[in-house]
Amino acid sequence: MSEKTVFLNIEDKMLRYDAAVLLRQMADSLAQGGFPAEGGCIAVGNEVKVECKGKLKSKEGGCKGSLKVEIAWSAQS
Repeated sequence: MSEKTVFLNIEDKMLRYDAAVLLRQMADSLAQGGFPAEGGCIAVGNEVKVECKGKLKSKEGGCKGSLKVEIAWSAQS
C-alpha cells in the first residue's frame, strides 16, 4: 500500500518580489538534490519531469494570469 505525505503546501498572497525569492529558494533546494522537511530531507532523483503552464484570461478592465509549475520524480527508498 502506498502512502502520500504532503511536504510542502504554500497558498498565500505576497509581493511579486517575495514570490521570486521563494521560487529561488525552491530552485536552489532542487539543484542541491532535495527539499527540507520535518525530520530530514525529501530526496529528488537526478532526472525530473517538468510541466509548466501559463494562462492569461482577458476581462473587462484588464486581465488575470496564472503560472503553474509541476516537477515530478521517482526516488528509491
